[in-house]
Amino acid sequence: MIKIRGLVKKFETACALDRISLDVQDGIMFGLLGTNGAGKSTLLRILAGILEPDEGEIFIDGEGNPADPSCKENIFYLPDDPYYFPNASMDEMVRFYSRFYPGMDGKGAAAMAESLHLDMNIPLRTFSKGMKRQAFLIFALCAGTKYLLCDEVFDGLDPVVTEVMKNLFRQEMKERNFTVVVASHKLNDLEDLCGNIAILHRGGVVTAGDLKTRGENIRKFQFVVPVGRDLGGLDSCSSVIRWQREGNFVRLTAHGSDKEIRALLERYEPKFLEEVPLSLEEIFIEEMEEEGYDIRKVLR
Repeated sequence: MIKIRGLVKKFETACALDRISLDVQDGIMFGLLGTNGAGKSTLLRILAGILEPDEGEIFIDGEGNPADPSCKENIFYLPDDPYYFPNASMDEMVRFYSRFYPGMDGKGAAAMAESLHLDMNIPLRTFSKGMKRQAFLIFALCAGTKYLLCDEVFDGLDPVVTEVMKNLFRQEMKERNFTVVVASHKLNDLEDLCGNIAILHRGGVVTAGDLKTRGENIRKFQFVVPVGRDLGGLDSCSSVIRWQREGNFVRLTAHGSDKEIRALLERYEPKFLEEVPLSLEEIFIEEMEEEGYDIRKVLR
């Protein structure tokens, strides 16, 4: 388990992290979401033992120093732009990583590479950006570490390969005690993988936790009302978060149970009424607006 308490990191006059406190439970994929400059990469580098915080503490499995060698061999850090030797192949990089990670699975890396049609024996410099990302995700998954820290985890991958990599992550997490912390500014990268998400903005935590669970009391409906039906009463209803009308077609988001919201909407005699699932982005938007944040500045 990773425990972060009161973490502060400054670069000259800029405060990259402002008293961050988070818990990352074992065996989950934890998402760090935020725009560029929110502090995501700085936090990952501190967790990896590359940077030291100015204030605060980190405990990884009870140990207080991520830079300690015994702690480092349990953490694989994958930055947005990973380094590799100029003429190194995937096979050579696997052998290099094996020196630092005793659990490195060379056969597993070769099998994953084959499934993604990557040649283990040609220089990585000849790979496209997306192919390099696939290669390093394979190294990260096969290093055998308990913790994986990824910056912009699926950046540069096409949708098909992204889904393949997501399945590889799911398989690894199912088969062993594996905790992944991923940073991204794209909600759709994290939506179907992360059990918990922390939203970072200007170096601080805006909100953290299981947003899907917290969104269980928020529901979205779409319905069709009779021509000329007045919907002004929705504006004065405290449970209604927002609604939008296009002719006779209406979309509405509200707090409450399915039964409560349906009872409210039945007053308007809808010809058609159904609940539609909320995306993680919509749950996030509702969370942020209730906290008084400008979504365009936090999310985009």
